[in-house]
Amino acid sequence: MTWLFVRFYIGVLAVLFLAWWIHGGVLERRSEAEVQRVIVAAHTGGARLVANELHGVAAVERERLLADVRARFDYPVELVALDALAASVRRELSRGADVAYCRYRDGHCVVARLPGTNDVVRLGPFPNYDLREIEEAIGGWMRLAAAKLNACDLDQRPVVLGELRAPFTFAVEVLPRGTLPEWPRTRLDHGEDVAFYPLAEDRWCAVAALTDPTQALCFGPFPSFARIEEKAATTTLTLVLLPVALAIALLLRPVAAQLRHVERAAQTIAAGDLSARVEERRVRSARSLAQSFNHMAGRTEALVRTQRELLQAVSHELRTPLARMRFAIDLIGTARDEDERRGRLAALDNATEELDELVSELLSYVRLETDAQPLAREAVALRELLESLVARYAALHPQIRFDIDERVEAEQVVAAERAGLQRALGNLLANAGRFARSRVAVRVESTPGVTTIDVDDDGEGIPAAERARVFQPFVRLPARAADPGAGLGLAIVQRIVTRHGGTVAALTSPLGGCRIRTTWPARE
Repeated sequence: MTWLFVRFYIGVLAVLFLAWWIHGGVLERRSEAEVQRVIVAAHTGGARLVANELHGVAAVERERLLADVRARFDYPVELVALDALAASVRRELSRGADVAYCRYRDGHCVVARLPGTNDVVRLGPFPNYDLREIEEAIGGWMRLAAAKLNACDLDQRPVVLGELRAPFTFAVEVLPRGTLPEWPRTRLDHGEDVAFYPLAEDRWCAVAALTDPTQALCFGPFPSFARIEEKAATTTLTLVLLPVALAIALLLRPVAAQLRHVERAAQTIAAGDLSARVEERRVRSARSLAQSFNHMAGRTEALVRTQRELLQAVSHELRTPLARMRFAIDLIGTARDEDERRGRLAALDNATEELDELVSELLSYVRLETDAQPLAREAVALRELLESLVARYAALHPQIRFDIDERVEAEQVVAAERAGLQRALGNLLANAGRFARSRVAVRVESTPGVTTIDVDDDGEGIPAAERARVFQPFVRLPARAADPGAGLGLAIVQRIVTRHGGTVAALTSPLGGCRIRTTWPARE
């Protein structure tokens, strides 16, 4: 599950990086487009004015006139063949525009078509746009417009001024110098012919001196740069949020599919099929979740199965001792003398003891199945434990000889829960004592990390086909039907050994009977 979220966070970081890259690209493109727009808007009138000056002039006279125009500009003014322009510029002019933006020598330029020819006039590259360089950029066509006004009579000036306004997209007016702000007025009074000045925030104008010292030719306000961030915000958000939404959907799709798979398994269990499990290969990113779910499902199935087995045991295994107790109680009332009555009471006591032993076995079996507490392992000395167990069961079966392998050393230990190890080995010795003819032997062998304990008897043994079944609860073989046990001894042994991480198996003993082999961790 941790790796799943790591992948999700990496994906989110990738999306954020993509958003940053898109935003930068959009901002750069919009800024470049805005620069082009402002340049074209600022220079369209001037470019048209120059083109009008050259229109209809013979080729020889055009060169002289072009030289006169260049003298008024602080940047190149050239005649260029239309075919020499970039394809994008030619397409824009072919759509009907008479002025277009272009780049030349990595600088900003504008071109204006000469009507009736296959040539254009190119203004630029322009200087960079600080205040002085802006004045240099616009000063050429401002001086050209001022010269046209200065060359006409006063009564013709309104007509010429109207002709000058036609090429421009902003105001062109003749104003009294006294109405100008102090800074441009002072510059004109000191002999400068062009001044560029702010009219208000983000609004700029320019004035050119006329021969009449009381008047000035005013251009503007010029087009201003829009706030690129604000104009690009909608586009950027759209381009960013769409891939973000798509990326999140793609990242969450496998998570949703895996959770749906877990949900289907949970619904199957809720419908009664406790064997349903989550396939871990189908939820690789959430494997820990699948493992936890399967562990929970396994525990639930085991608890339910244990309850069913317990109910079966209560209904089946308890029936026999209860029947004997009822029969013994009935016989007590018909006893002919005290000795017979005491014998029947002894039989009733035996049946009660058998019932108590059976209940104890059932409770032990259930507790082992449902106990989820970690094992309290300790280093248990095998020799000491086996000697105490052999002494107990040898007293219960005096006709059987119990032997412990002499190779079991006093310091030999296994890492186990003492009570569980004692219960498992005690059950094995009890079973061996019941079914042996004359001998029970305990053999121990240690290898690195594992200790093997074999309990052998010389009885009839267990058929190979039945060796797996004897570890199931309440299973008693036909040959051992007379055994008074409940069939839980080996089932309890298997659960104890499995909880310790070991194994248990039924084999053939060298003594001729049965060998039950268990393996245990040698040390913690």
